[in-house]
Amino acid sequence: MDDRVVLKICYYGQILLQTYEGVQFVCENPLDVVIPFTLSFEELKGVICEKIDSQRCRRISCILYRYPLPVFGGFVQFQTKYVMDEASMQEMFSMYMENRHRMSCIELYIEFEQSEADRNIELEDYNSESEDEFESNYEIVAPGEDEEEAGGAMNADVAEVANALASPHPFQEPSFMRSLDLEAMHAPKFPQYMNPAPPVVADGEFTVGMEFSSREAVIKAMKDYTIRRGVDYRVYESEPTTFYAKCTEYGNGCDWLIRVTKMQKKYYWEIRRYNGSHTCTRSTISQDHSKLDSKTVAEAIKPLVEVDPSIKVKSVIADIQSKFNYTISYRKAWLAKQQAVESSGRINFRRLGSIV
Repeated sequence: MDDRVVLKICYYGQILLQTYEGVQFVCENPLDVVIPFTLSFEELKGVICEKIDSQRCRRISCILYRYPLPVFGGFVQFQTKYVMDEASMQEMFSMYMENRHRMSCIELYIEFEQSEADRNIELEDYNSESEDEFESNYEIVAPGEDEEEAGGAMNADVAEVANALASPHPFQEPSFMRSLDLEAMHAPKFPQYMNPAPPVVADGEFTVGMEFSSREAVIKAMKDYTIRRGVDYRVYESEPTTFYAKCTEYGNGCDWLIRVTKMQKKYYWEIRRYNGSHTCTRSTISQDHSKLDSKTVAEAIKPLVEVDPSIKVKSVIADIQSKFNYTISYRKAWLAKQQAVESSGRINFRRLGSIV
């Protein structure tokens, strides 16, 4: 697999700008595609179009990829760059090779040009209202009812229909487009404007309004934060749409708490309440951390296992020590390695059918 790379392709989704790890790509059905490093830029676009929608002839208007940028204390922030030609594609591959210990794949976000067929479909969908739906815009005046009152409601409805018909091609821009600075992002002479300012403040704290792509991403960020800070938290509420936690020393000199909520009709979770950094200090420095469980360790060593499934347990312990400054037990390292190997095996098996 050294001469190939896995692409995780997102499309028809959202680009989240303000998340704990920087920019994130999200969509309902991301695709995994394996390509050789020798693939040309035009061939890449052809593969993407074929995998996403082989029934329609589409033209790609934009390809973005994520890359990690180290910031402080072992944290990284993901930012984005465009893939526009052979040179930028090779730059993307080079960044991946330099960061294989942080990335198990290259994440892409694809945008397509709107074709004439798409516009015709939109128009047909708009004009296919049933007679019942059309007639529901009008009211029948009941005996004894004031005709002027009923007519007022009817006129308002008719006005809405007239306003809608004034636009022959009704179109609502994707939600993420409202948060993107398109003018800056398309200015090749000013590449510093390609990415917004990192959403994490200087000391690495969470902030109100910070976004996460999923509930799992919330928990992962929480664990990563507490492990690196040498603090701990207790979960007080964990529901399908809410995650609420407090410091284990809450009420004993530390007021740290966080509430993260899944936004309705959105892809993401958002921090709605946050009390700021911990004011407590751990009385003793443990050799291990309660949140550094085997699942977290397995996720951290996955890139290593994909390169060398026979990696020794002592190497796993050393890698975790260098990343988190904790020395985990041999048993935890062994369990994590088994989980990572099993997970990597399942992923590679699924990818066999996607190899170009």
